[in-house]
Amino acid sequence: MKTPVKRGGGKVIGVLLTEEAWLELEETLKPYAHEGPIGKFIYCRKVDPHGPYFTMFASATNSDGVSFDAEISIPHQYVKLFISTSDNSQIGFGTDG
Repeated sequence: MKTPVKRGGGKVIGVLLTEEAWLELEETLKPYAHEGPIGKFIYCRKVDPHGPYFTMFASATNSDGVSFDAEISIPHQYVKLFISTSDNSQIGFGTDG
């Protein structure tokens, strides 16, 4: 599956969303989604939990194989938790990293 991109030795952040978030936003978030034993989650380079929305900065690959960066803002109530580490294998979210 997709691997998160670490830039400049930065951290990898795993964001676990609620079931409600996936029910309402799954088609939109599909390019950014990863799946593991805990369910679906999003790897990010950076998050901003301040302000009216929870903003995630993530990378994805479109159907043509072109990678792109995105800024995704969602309501705070859709976020269960996020974990930041220096290595995505240490997050503990899944087996695809």
